[in-house]
Amino acid sequence: MKNFILIIVPLILLTSGCQRAVNGKKIALFPVIVEDKVGFIDTSGVLVIEARFDRANLFTDGLAAVKVSDKWGYIDEKGEMVIEPQFDFGGPFSEDMADVRIGMRWGYIDKKGRVKVEPQYFAARGFSEGFAAVKVGDNWGCIDKKGKTVIEPVYLLPVTFAEGLGAYWNGEHWGYLDKTGDTIISARFSLVGMFSEGRAPVVLDGRWGFIGKSGNVVIEPEFDFAGPFTSGLAPVKIAEKWGFIDSTGALAIGLDFDLAYVFFEDLAAVRVGEKWGYVNRTGEFAIEPRFAFASNFNGGLAVVWDSPTVRAYINKKGEYVWRSEPATQ
Repeated sequence: MKNFILIIVPLILLTSGCQRAVNGKKIALFPVIVEDKVGFIDTSGVLVIEARFDRANLFTDGLAAVKVSDKWGYIDEKGEMVIEPQFDFGGPFSEDMADVRIGMRWGYIDKKGRVKVEPQYFAARGFSEGFAAVKVGDNWGCIDKKGKTVIEPVYLLPVTFAEGLGAYWNGEHWGYLDKTGDTIISARFSLVGMFSEGRAPVVLDGRWGFIGKSGNVVIEPEFDFAGPFTSGLAPVKIAEKWGFIDSTGALAIGLDFDLAYVFFEDLAAVRVGEKWGYVNRTGEFAIEPRFAFASNFNGGLAVVWDSPTVRAYINKKGEYVWRSEPATQ
C-alpha cells in the first residue's frame, strides 16, 4: 500500500457570523497527497485522479481548484484541466461562480473560466443565495452575480446570507439584514450563527439560545454554547457536557459527550473522553469512539485521525477506505 498523506480539510464551523459559503453537490472525490503531489480518491479509496498537482481544494459544483507550479486552475471529475492555471489563487465554485485572485485583487469567474466580475476587491467570499461578500477598502458589502453592489460596503466583517438573512457586525454587536440591506433584526447579540431550519444560535447576556427570523427568542438562552440546527437537531453545551436539542429546545440526545459537532448525512462526530466516534439521530453510536479526532461526513466519507500523524478516510460503517499508514485493527 502506498504511503499517502491526507489533505486536511477544515471542519465546518459549528457557528459563525461570517463564514465562506461553499455550496454545491456533495463531494464524491477526496484529495490525498502521494509523494508530495495531490491526487483524488473515490469513495472506495481508489486513486482515480493521478497525483500530479502541487495543491488542490475539494470538488464543488463538479470542479476542483488545483495549483500547478505557481498558478491555479480547475479540473473536472475526470481529472481533465477545464480551466487552465492562470490565477494567483482559485477559490471553490459556489452557485456556478468561483472567487479568484489575480495579483492582489479578487474577482469571479464562471465554470467556463470566463471573468464575470473583474478582479477589483481586496478580499472576496463565495456566493450564497445569489450574493457574495466583497471587501472594498476597509469595509465589506455584497454584490450579485453581475457584479452589482447590492449591500453597500459599510460593514466591518463579511455578510453571508442563509435563508434570506445575513449576519452583520456593527463593531459592538451582531444583527441581521435582508437582501435589500434593511436591518431586520437589530444588532444586540454578542455572537451569532447563520440561520438554519428557521433558527439561528445567538448569545444574549452571556448565554446561547435561538431566535426566529423576526428576531424573537424561540429557545431561551440557557446554554454555554450552541450550534446550528441540522436534521432537526442542534448541539448544545451545558456546564462541561454536550448533547442535542430538538426544535422545541427539549433535550433529544442526552448530555453524554465531552464535545459534539452538528449532524451531517445523519451522523454527528462526538468526543467521549479522549476518543471520537459518531452517533445517529437517536443518540446511538453508529461508530464507536476510537479516533484521536474526527470530522464531519461529506459525500459518504469522513476524515479521522488515529493519532496526530496518522490520518484516514472512513465510510459510514467505520471502515477505513484509505489510511496514511497500514491499519492495525
